[in-house]
Amino acid sequence: MGTRSDRADDDVGPTLYLESTPLDADEAFCTDVFDDASGEYRVVQFTAAQSFESLREALDVQLERLHDPSEAAVIITTPQADEEATTSEVGAGTPLYGFKVNPHDLTGISVAFSRLIEKWDETEGTVRICLRDIESLLPYHDDDLVYRFLNTVLATLQGAGADVHAHLHPTATDEQTLHMLKSLFTKVIEPGESDETTATAATEPKPEDTEDTPEAEATTTTEMTDAEIDAFLDAAGYGVLAFGSEGPYAVPMSYGYDAERRELYLHMSSFEGSQKQTRLEESKAVSLVVTRYERPDRWRSVVVDGHLKRLSAEEVRDRDVHAVFADSKLASVDVFSPDPSEISFEWYALTPTDMTGRQGAGSL
Repeated sequence: MGTRSDRADDDVGPTLYLESTPLDADEAFCTDVFDDASGEYRVVQFTAAQSFESLREALDVQLERLHDPSEAAVIITTPQADEEATTSEVGAGTPLYGFKVNPHDLTGISVAFSRLIEKWDETEGTVRICLRDIESLLPYHDDDLVYRFLNTVLATLQGAGADVHAHLHPTATDEQTLHMLKSLFTKVIEPGESDETTATAATEPKPEDTEDTPEAEATTTTEMTDAEIDAFLDAAGYGVLAFGSEGPYAVPMSYGYDAERRELYLHMSSFEGSQKQTRLEESKAVSLVVTRYERPDRWRSVVVDGHLKRLSAEEVRDRDVHAVFADSKLASVDVFSPDPSEISFEWYALTPTDMTGRQGAGSL
């Protein structure tokens, strides 16, 4: 799979477009994924608004005036989802893959993205992904779970070298949730703005932007003390665990924190073909990222770099791991769901080599 550096304008992370009006129904497949397309490239659209047939027909029409992608895929959330993937053809012989997933099933959505990443891992060119209807998940899940899910998906897709953007209607959610979702993106394009005007505004703030408001205070960040990091990790209970070795891989992960030892305890599953176990066989180095966000001036983020060590039954008992882990919180569901009889669980200690924390001007 090509990296983001294959495109000259891809020097930032994911972009969020805030929409004031419904997206053009005649362009059911997002046109942004085709911008400046040349050579080999692949496109993916996540949506809840269209059927596979309508998307296929619309894309077929769009490709009459565009450079055809090498492959295309759509991930459609619908309560009438079935488990079978669909394959068709558009343009001048471009394969189109379709996945229908129930919006309740965040694991199924992750699996669909994972299947595409794995399929295209050794291919040339870029992968361009549009998350067109992310607000469609909010009626089915708590806002915080949607945030954690998107955080993991974006990290995984960006880590795999994909160029990702999303569309969101601000009226679909409340202000706090909107700010929380916006924090996941490197660039946010307001209605009526372009990428160019946003870039200029970011580097040349207007005088009125320095007024004493939460948004203005958000530009002031401070380092967290060791005591603040300990208290934050003790209270949070979950984060995103990124594994080392070749190619990024990150998953939501619950943990327990022992402030006296300054160690974190994780209860990790393993099964045949498990990515976590494969990565750990290559390298024990990991990073745990724990973030909480309320508004632009009220947020905290801690990064724990270190190594994982599997604990024996005696070590689990001596360190009272069960009691420490009891206060952890559910991070998410596993991306893959094998037969429970094929899964084993092991306790691991994350021993930090470095812990750093940043926070906004306001306190959580």
